[in-house]
Amino acid sequence: MKSASRIPPLRRLSAVVALLAVWTLPTTAAAEGRATVFLISLDGMRADYFERIVTPFFDELATRGAYSMETTAVFPSVTFASHVSISTGAKADVHGITLNSFYDTRTRRLHRYAGDQALLEAEPFWTTATRQGVRTLVLDWVNAHNQTGPHATAYFGDSYTRGIDDEERIGRVLDTWEHDDTDEPLRFILAYAESPDKEGHRGGPDSALVDHRMEVLDTLMRKTTDRVRGLWERTAGPDDTLYIIIMSDHGMAPVEYHVDLRKGPETDERVRTITSSALVHFFFDDIEDPAERAEIKAGLKRDLGALEPITVHTRESMPAEWRYSHPYRTGGLVATVPVPYAFFRHNGEEMIQPASDTGRFFGAHGYDPRDHPEMNTVLFMQRWPEPLGGIDLGEISLLQIHATVCALLGIDPAPTARADPFFEP
Repeated sequence: MKSASRIPPLRRLSAVVALLAVWTLPTTAAAEGRATVFLISLDGMRADYFERIVTPFFDELATRGAYSMETTAVFPSVTFASHVSISTGAKADVHGITLNSFYDTRTRRLHRYAGDQALLEAEPFWTTATRQGVRTLVLDWVNAHNQTGPHATAYFGDSYTRGIDDEERIGRVLDTWEHDDTDEPLRFILAYAESPDKEGHRGGPDSALVDHRMEVLDTLMRKTTDRVRGLWERTAGPDDTLYIIIMSDHGMAPVEYHVDLRKGPETDERVRTITSSALVHFFFDDIEDPAERAEIKAGLKRDLGALEPITVHTRESMPAEWRYSHPYRTGGLVATVPVPYAFFRHNGEEMIQPASDTGRFFGAHGYDPRDHPEMNTVLFMQRWPEPLGGIDLGEISLLQIHATVCALLGIDPAPTARADPFFEP
């Protein structure tokens, strides 16, 4: 635990220091040379982790770089939809990845943690970069696999690599970079780590599991950053610039109750359900008769809506801010629960069971960030050779990362991406 006298620098930077950092920033560092961007996502990281956990390297990043402890997530705040919103700068109604697993009524196919890029309906920033002449490396990033066509990145994987730890996963990316031997260097490199999301699910966001893992990640990020700088320096010119972005896709909320819909209202066997922690999709396309389909849909909406704490939306009546009404990958009904509830199968007889009775799954995400700020997350950015000087970026959006990466690389964002970067060189 951090003592009261040791408040992290990212919490105590004064407005005067931040202003001085902005006033003294060199404005030509990236303009005269070429920029390289290394971006890594640490899954499921909350801002308040840094208030209670000793993280000297992240503190140093905040002091010397730029940071946001108010990085707003998207809905639904789940790993696949969030990472695709980061890479495309768009929400689910545009990019089409509605959950970690989703059903497509157009093809009648269920996609479970499917990572092929062909499933994307908006352009990700690795394609945007490659299309504009920036050599790119991306391994184990959501929906970056099995790329095809003229704008496939220099390196990508066939599928997500399972069964390895974060250090090995990051090491594979850096090893690939190290062995790249071409006249044109890699300038956009993407990496991913599963923690602290795994520990947050198992023990909850306030658990010792998360505390320990964040301390390990702090050390790992220092080692990673040092190696990234060394790899970049092999080919960097005197006026070139390196940006390292360490970010996350969503936060984590505590789970006190599990909601098992198998013990709720009976549903027609033709109704397909896709379940995540905070929301469930119901698809009715297997019911051929339109009148019967409407009747079953209305009945299920009525029955589920009568149960606390469930809220039910039709695809047409969802909050506009969600941007979630995809025409064939969003269910005809979507049920949600608030924190501290989560949809989860359990062995009890009641639909709602205390999480303590199951002994597992004490953290979840996917909730609306507007109602549950626990879903929001963090971002750190550093620049070499000239540090940024401790800039508090304030409130930024995950949707701005695409445009920011493009601004750093000196290229145009994709046509469907949000176009306003949170930082420009």
